[in-house]
Amino acid sequence: MKSVLLQQVSRVLVPLALAVGVALLLKGHDEPGGGFVAGLALGMAGVLALAAYGLRKTRLRLSSEVGAIVGIALTIVSLLLPLLGGDAMLTHASGTLPILGKWHGALLFDVGVMLAVGCGSMAAAQALWATPTNGGQEPSGAQSTRQEEP
Repeated sequence: MKSVLLQQVSRVLVPLALAVGVALLLKGHDEPGGGFVAGLALGMAGVLALAAYGLRKTRLRLSSEVGAIVGIALTIVSLLLPLLGGDAMLTHASGTLPILGKWHGALLFDVGVMLAVGCGSMAAAQALWATPTNGGQEPSGAQSTRQEEP
């Protein structure tokens, strides 16, 4: 069932949720927020798009499963990088750049968590949307291969 109202509202809310997710990611080192809540915001933007437009019309530039795997890989890499320098895990460098301002090495960890949570929740939502809910009956328009008994 398509809802024109939901589609129109999602045109405003999806970009807004994406912007809030990025803002939460960037603010997470100094204030509450970070990769997990940013991933939740991004995942919910995807779920809203799925609810508004359906599985076929919601096209992603990157597969949700691949995005989650990339996020997990980034998280693991960010955990192992300090070990190469002889430091403990989750010990991240920080500093100040002339134009960009403060930076922190934990941003790589947070981006990985954001991708894992956001893309993982989107993959779960896509799997749920693809599950038939018509009580085991064939989808409409499907041809039956069974012979009907007289």
